[in-house]
Amino acid sequence: MHLLGWIDYSEVEDGFEESIGGFGGFFVGGMRWKDYIEQYNEKGAEYAEALRAGVLERKLKYNGSEHQNSIEGVPVFSDGTIATFSFRAWGDLIAAVWSEEENIDYSYMDFYC
Repeated sequence: MHLLGWIDYSEVEDGFEESIGGFGGFFVGGMRWKDYIEQYNEKGAEYAEALRAGVLERKLKYNGSEHQNSIEGVPVFSDGTIATFSFRAWGDLIAAVWSEEENIDYSYMDFYC
């Protein structure tokens, strides 16, 4: 599993299945990637790990609004699925990635909006 690219949220309407995403707001200071990944089953963890790699590769630190409103805000995976997140869930993801990478206690609110 890997990322093929990033698309505009408006392109999500038809032709894609959602892999991971949804609602969030649980990631608080002191948590790391291991805490984040626990929420997923094996298949979901594959998507999350691929997304983590893509976030690190692009050095992405944008917030939930940018995820939903950027022309390249929605990740597309190698199997054609996508990941759309609420502002809070995007904040969870980005906080988990960068808390681990930088060893800083981010919470979802740091990347919420």
